[in-house]
Parts: sequence; structure tokens; C-alpha cells
Amino acid sequence: MKIGIQLTKNPEKYQYLLSELKSNLQSENGMEFIHIPTNKELIREIPNLEILTTYYLGEEEFYKATDKLQWVHFGNAGIEQSLHTSLLNSKTIITNAGGVHAGPVSEFVMGMMLYLSKQFKGCEKFKQERKWTQWELARKTIQLKSKTVGIIGFGALGKAVAKKAKAFDMKVIATRRLQKKVEHKKTVDELIPVSQLDHLLKESDYVVVACPLTPLTRNMIGKMQLSQMKPSAILINIARGEIINETELIDALKSNTIAGAALDVFENEPLPKESPLFALDNVFLSPHISGNFPEYQQDVVVQFADNLNRYLSGKPLKNRVCKKRMY
Repeated sequence: MKIGIQLTKNPEKYQYLLSELKSNLQSENGMEFIHIPTNKELIREIPNLEILTTYYLGEEEFYKATDKLQWVHFGNAGIEQSLHTSLLNSKTIITNAGGVHAGPVSEFVMGMMLYLSKQFKGCEKFKQERKWTQWELARKTIQLKSKTVGIIGFGALGKAVAKKAKAFDMKVIATRRLQKKVEHKKTVDELIPVSQLDHLLKESDYVVVACPLTPLTRNMIGKMQLSQMKPSAILINIARGEIINETELIDALKSNTIAGAALDVFENEPLPKESPLFALDNVFLSPHISGNFPEYQQDVVVQFADNLNRYLSGKPLKNRVCKKRMY
């Protein structure tokens, strides 16, 4: 069984990741692990692979695969760029790294809420200007307790955000695509169908976009949805930029239709230097870093090892991607 690993170009890093992988396997009998540092080498090796783990699989590379390729595991959660027709129409199983980011991204979401609610930007300005602005900032400070956070997408990431929000005594409303009726759970006051998105938008003080990018979610948040939000609400996006119509969001922020936004992802990345977002005072911007942390690749390999153990024992794989829903 040949297993291709395309997670790093660095030979030393590959050996470290391979060691981590092997240490988490129940057995490595009959396995041949192949380091694939570049797409050129992937094209050469993929015809003989049974399993591949990578971050991105283009149509050109997949075209060279054969029926031997049973399973592709992606080391990231958002894999929309790899879901081309050839892969979707194939019999190859797809899994992703959903859940690996949940901890750090949910921490980042809470940090965004606190940054905007506790006037940290104003505190930094006080430090720079040395002008005592105690009551000016105090009047704008918001307590998270009893505020409502609406979470669009209740997968691993949405659940992690809900759990942390509950620790701040917040009310949680969440949508899930396959949700059929309103439910109440330990960390969610209202788990509702996507068809009731307008209810979430109207009730929430913070709206967190945590769903995958699919044909159904592209431009899900536009002028109409933004107009349904409270004028005091803040929109947070740590999923994919294309889920929000960026032009209409900028208009809403300029006109104070909503109070502010915290954005880690954008329609075009890197975010163009001429983007109007840079000039807005009611926006927190970060360069797509919410899911990054030093141990990321190690955690990806451990997750892959768990699934590889399941594959070898004939058990269902975790994080299997539905080719119809595209997540």
C-alpha cells in the first residue's frame, strides 16, 4: 500500500511528521510512505498511490490518478478549491481536517468580540496619545453577559464557539443546514434550520459566520441580510470571504447599518491594499490567521493517523466529505 504525503517540502519536517504518524498507527505493516514535496512529483507518483494526504489537489494532478487511489485526506477544513468535477465524480473517498482548527479559531472569535466590545482599540489610542479618555471609552464598553451570539454553521467550529460563548453567559442561536426543527441543547439555546436565518440575524448582537463555502452559501450574507441585523450588531467572519458580499458589507459599515465587523477572511486574498476596509474605524482586520498555530501540522498528522487506523480496520472514516453537499 503506497501512501503519499504532501504536507511539507522540507525533508527534515517530513521526517518529523512521518515519525509522528507512525507513532500513532496501530501497525505499519505493508505500508510504503512517499514524500511528495511538489506537484511535479505528485503527478509522477499519484498513479500508484492508494492514499494521499495533501492540502490541495488540482484537476491536472488528479487526472493522472488511477482506480488505485481510494482515499484523499486534506490537511485543511475548507477544501472548496479542490472539489473539481473530476474528483467529485470519482469513487475516491474524501476527508478533511475539520475540527483541527476549532480550538484556535473559536478563541480568535472570542478575542474579536472582546476587542470590539471592551474598546481595546481606544485603550491603545490612549496609550499613544496619553489623553485620559476614561468616560468616553466607558460609555462604549459592552458586557458580553446576556448578549446573543448567532452562529451560522454548527459543525466543529460552530460548536466550539458556542461552548466558549456560554462560558461568558451569552445566549446562543445557531443554524445547521440539515436541521429540520428548532432544538435546545446544552450549549445552544436555539438550534434552528437555515430557513430561519432571518430570526438569527434579527436577534443576535454578534453574528459569526462559521459555515463552509458551497454554491448554497456563496454570497449568503448580502444587503438584505445585513439590513435585518441590529444597528448595534457586529458581524464576524472566520470561514470564507465569499460567503459575504464584501461590497454590500462595506456599504453597510459606512452607513452604520451595522455597528461593525471583524474579518479574518476576504473575497480576494491577500486583501488588496486599496480595499476600503482598511479605512473603516468600525472594522477589525486580520490576515487569515485565526486557524493558525505552531502545532498545526502535527495535529493534522495525528488526525490522519486516526483515520488511517480506521481505514485499515474497515471502520467508517471521520470527517468524510459529502460530494453532493460539498462539505
